[in-house]
Amino acid sequence: MPEVFIPILYALMAAAFFGGQVVLTMRSFTYVDPQTGSMISMGTCVLVFWSLAPFMLRAHYFGNPGMWVFLANGLIHPLFSMYLAFEATKRMGATISATISAIAPLFAAAGAVLFLGENMTYALLMGTLGTVAGIMVLAWRQQGPSNWSLWSLLFPIGAAIIRGTNHNVAKFGLQLLPSPYFASLVSFTVSFIGAVLIYRFRVGSLMLKLPRGGLMWSGLAGISIAAGVLCMYSALYSPDEKFFVTASGDGFAMVIFGACAQR
Repeated sequence: MPEVFIPILYALMAAAFFGGQVVLTMRSFTYVDPQTGSMISMGTCVLVFWSLAPFMLRAHYFGNPGMWVFLANGLIHPLFSMYLAFEATKRMGATISATISAIAPLFAAAGAVLFLGENMTYALLMGTLGTVAGIMVLAWRQQGPSNWSLWSLLFPIGAAIIRGTNHNVAKFGLQLLPSPYFASLVSFTVSFIGAVLIYRFRVGSLMLKLPRGGLMWSGLAGISIAAGVLCMYSALYSPDEKFFVTASGDGFAMVIFGACAQR
């Protein structure tokens, strides 16, 4: 396979995994709320990443400045982006929330042009404009659940902003420390610790006995997210981010899977 297609392949794989987790997340809401579900999914991701440590973790990673970039990134993503995305899915349905969240490449492209020196291509411009047009149609027609208010748009848009910012922060960190695995490990470990602390603060105590269905569906969603994140960071490791921003139309896959979830 030509090397130029490798980041596109990683991006498409990430889209498939992120799209699949929407179905699993929708199932989990029968048993748990979005905050609990996101905490379980993050914890599952952390278990997956640490289980790979004997094979992929290197001691010298901890002395690299890139570690601090990944750590700072974990204070926001996926700590808040995952919760916002889960909340949007519950309130608005998988199809609408996933489509609106698909504007993340718009923010990623803007950041890449402004801070990473990327060039705005015609394909990238048309792709982002097409996504925005689709969002306007969905918001106007209110397809899917019709009982959501316009302020609910803040949840998927907020998730998209954080994810788009994460693309550029992760890209910068990977230039310092070229390990998609370590980027995932550090960011998700920090986010999971933050999610547990926030849950403890808001609820007052940690649930030691979680519904079996919630553990199963949220855990499966976490496995899908972990695979998607590894593919996404592998795509970001490409020298040219525009391949990732253009190809990572995970909103398209998420809309397809989301529509299936609502049937």
